[in-house]
Amino acid sequence: MSTVSLASGMTLRPTAVQTATNENYVSALTATSGALHKRDVSEELVKRYGDQGITGLLELMGAKAPTTQTTFEHYEEAFLHNDVIFRFDTSVSAAGTASEAITVQSSSLHDSKSSLRVGDILLLEDNTQCYVQAKSSQTAAVIYPLTSSGFVSAFSTGVDVNAVIIGNAFPEGSAQPEGLTPRIHEYSNKVQILKESFEVTGSEATNVIYVKVDNEEMGSGYLWYLKGEADTFKRFQDYAEIQMILGNTISNTNLTGTSSTFDGTSYSNSTLRQSEGLLSFIENKGQSMDLGSSAITMADFDAIVKSLDKFRGAKENALYAGINLSLDIDDLLAAQSVVAAGGANYGTFQNDKDMALNLGFNSFTRGGYTFHKKTYDLFNHPKLLGATGQKYNGYGMVIPMDTQKDARSGEMIPSLRIRYKAANGYSRDMEHWLTGSAVLQNKTNTEDVLKSHYRCERGFEGFAANRYMLIKKS
Repeated sequence: MSTVSLASGMTLRPTAVQTATNENYVSALTATSGALHKRDVSEELVKRYGDQGITGLLELMGAKAPTTQTTFEHYEEAFLHNDVIFRFDTSVSAAGTASEAITVQSSSLHDSKSSLRVGDILLLEDNTQCYVQAKSSQTAAVIYPLTSSGFVSAFSTGVDVNAVIIGNAFPEGSAQPEGLTPRIHEYSNKVQILKESFEVTGSEATNVIYVKVDNEEMGSGYLWYLKGEADTFKRFQDYAEIQMILGNTISNTNLTGTSSTFDGTSYSNSTLRQSEGLLSFIENKGQSMDLGSSAITMADFDAIVKSLDKFRGAKENALYAGINLSLDIDDLLAAQSVVAAGGANYGTFQNDKDMALNLGFNSFTRGGYTFHKKTYDLFNHPKLLGATGQKYNGYGMVIPMDTQKDARSGEMIPSLRIRYKAANGYSRDMEHWLTGSAVLQNKTNTEDVLKSHYRCERGFEGFAANRYMLIKKS
């Protein structure tokens, strides 16, 4: 396989050495050879790497909401019906009819302690229907097969048996069963503080350059500090987005128990926080598929659709893919006999196919589920997640693009959003201010510099992780 490399022959700054030639030599009377020649320098700054900003995923898909606390929470409904995982205390033979004691096993996904009751009818994985005859504790019960033919299959001790509760039955004159309290999923996350600064001296702020640069806030001109301030702000926006994607909760007490020094002052790290980002949210709470080193197949997509359908996924999804996964999907769709965008639902883009295409989405439908695929630049950025040794080129995130409606308030709930600290008219969503005595008409101090400061305090909030999926490809 051929390899592609980036040449390193271009210099990052011009040489400081000037050599006299016939082209720059004017006369022996000039103090510096070529000093009277006017340089032909284009005022256009070439965007060698195009638009280098990687923000957009959360701004495009999510909403924003203020929070008055560093920790924000919400609650989500659990399934109305519950499955059960248990293990037989003794081995069970097929066609056995004796009572069988079981020990209920609980896990993070199958909490049967509060759902299994006397009188319940269970459907085992071998299609045997059983009756819960007794329950001596929250972790132990006795079951019987309903028919004299016994169990369809044999079961060994120590092996997990999957069962679902399909109803109940009671003898005449019996009392009512114990009640079931509705269960909920609790979600909480934290906001984190991000900061950035840019500084230029008064002298440098008055140095004129050949190149014309643009700054959205300060206008365009021939002052290089305008470029530095604009780049700093864009980089800060990128960092704020990356943290909402990659953030992890800080749990290392060795770190939070230390101090850090900023500008000569020591600050305790006890309040150091990081918000759990989108990737961690999906990986820890949502669905996942590991393709290994294999290219994605239609069978894999069918498995994705089936799993989304099983766990009540959205009918319309965004698929943000690394370049390797994105190319594999393109190859897969090109090999199909149907047009990739055929039958796609463009509801998220106001049913405007052109709008989806302008945003760089390629849409297709499988099994009634629409996927709007977009190659995610962050996963292939050579100085970020696409750097040598990083693993994200083959990653993909399936993100629901519909909204849910709050039954009580009637408000629409997005699939994800950004929470930022705010109270009494003061917002820390994105702060920007200037200090110093240079450039500024209203001086803030006597320091001969202009300082630009940026700060935000925000966190990621995801809803219904069961509707998300993380795809991994090595």
